[in-house]
Amino acid sequence: MTPTVEIEATSATTARAMLPGADVPPMELAATEHKALAAVVHEFVRTIAVEQQAAVEVIYRTGKDTRFLTVGPDGKLTESAPSVPIPVVAPEPVSVAAEPVSPAPVGPVVVAAEPIAYEQPTAPVPSSPEPIRTPAPIPMARPVEPATGPIAGSLRTPGEPVRMPAPIPMPTRPVEPITASLGAPPALSAPRANPAASEPARGGVRGRINAMLGLKLAPKTDSREMRLREAQTTIAQPVPEGAVVAFANVKGGVGKTPMAISLAETLGEYRGPATATCMDLGEIGGSFADRVAIPPAAGQDVASLLADLGASAHQVRASTLARYLTRQPSGSYVVAGASGAAAPLSFEDAAVLGSILERHYDLLLADTGNSSHCGGWRWAITAAHAVVVPVPLRRDAAVAAQRTLAAISAVRPDVLPRTVVVITDGPGDAPMVETEAVEAFAALGVPVCRMPFEPLFASGERIVLSQLRGETRDALTMLAATVVARIGSGAAG
Repeated sequence: MTPTVEIEATSATTARAMLPGADVPPMELAATEHKALAAVVHEFVRTIAVEQQAAVEVIYRTGKDTRFLTVGPDGKLTESAPSVPIPVVAPEPVSVAAEPVSPAPVGPVVVAAEPIAYEQPTAPVPSSPEPIRTPAPIPMARPVEPATGPIAGSLRTPGEPVRMPAPIPMPTRPVEPITASLGAPPALSAPRANPAASEPARGGVRGRINAMLGLKLAPKTDSREMRLREAQTTIAQPVPEGAVVAFANVKGGVGKTPMAISLAETLGEYRGPATATCMDLGEIGGSFADRVAIPPAAGQDVASLLADLGASAHQVRASTLARYLTRQPSGSYVVAGASGAAAPLSFEDAAVLGSILERHYDLLLADTGNSSHCGGWRWAITAAHAVVVPVPLRRDAAVAAQRTLAAISAVRPDVLPRTVVVITDGPGDAPMVETEAVEAFAALGVPVCRMPFEPLFASGERIVLSQLRGETRDALTMLAATVVARIGSGAAG
């Protein structure tokens, strides 16, 4: 039976789609800023026609009338009477024809993909110009007793032994060894799977259709869901040894700490547990330990790690090192700053800490402080493969970001092309600052990303990745992919 969809216009911009016979709830369709309601309805019906590989009948009801339309897999729309009776209309009696007539097929009928070729019987062609000679019959080990009865008498002379016909030998040729190369094994292996493109859509209109009808429509190539899947694939790419991502801005309160913590958790979620660790390299009295989801216990900090392990820290096992780090819910690890020390972390201490951690983790994320003269800040920029500069839309933060980029250029000019500026929305932002700030950063060749407003960041609460808004998690996924891609481009260069 031809699939049927009932569409009822509920307003000038909304409609309700129902599938008779399917145990699914009605679906609400709505016009968008760029698509009228009719275009949305047509795209919805065509998607079903493409999946079913058959034309779909549409009963389109408005406040004035009811129209009967047919939409094919190619999107062609025609107006016609329905092929199935409508429940409120009684069917007309069908008169008996003189000859039986087969019912018309419903939907497209494919006779054959290719024409059928019938082979004509031909005489066997010898493979060599020499005639085929039949050898003498092979003697039987014991003569076959003559058969008796009327049938045997009609086929042979009584008393004559039955002889089996000799088989016709096939022409013999010497078997030549195979000398051609079969090619490399990858030529015979199956093609590489691409989960990002092969998995069914879970969001958007196609995701709702898959959930309702049990289909497996893939997301569109330019959809948000496909971009996120490609970003997740990028995040899982290999990175060079000792890869360091520094979060820097000499202005305090711009969101370095929550962004570093949440990005480490995002990397741990898509790269796997124990692949990323976040280090607190800020000055004494920072808020790092107060923002992580699972706070560190006593002795889980940089000062205790360096004091207890000492010169043997380079040969330390992962299980021993884990005593000084704190695992977070998504699988990343954090090491708190030297809160009990009398002075901030020096350049040498930060270098020792980095050399220890890089032996056990793929990515090191360094949350720096507000002074570009501190040893921890200078080591983070010196060792960085990529730098993230958070900037709220405030003039003082934008000016501080420019000073930060100037300081980065003075220490590591080559890392500036692998620096990403992230504009964060928040209360008190001045939109007129954005144009000037973006132009200033673009003039330095630094790309600019945008992070939506996140209440958990602004409230000062602990950062739990699962409690962030969906828009924030998606933005963090795209940011993580951007950072990993820039780390890879720097290594390739």
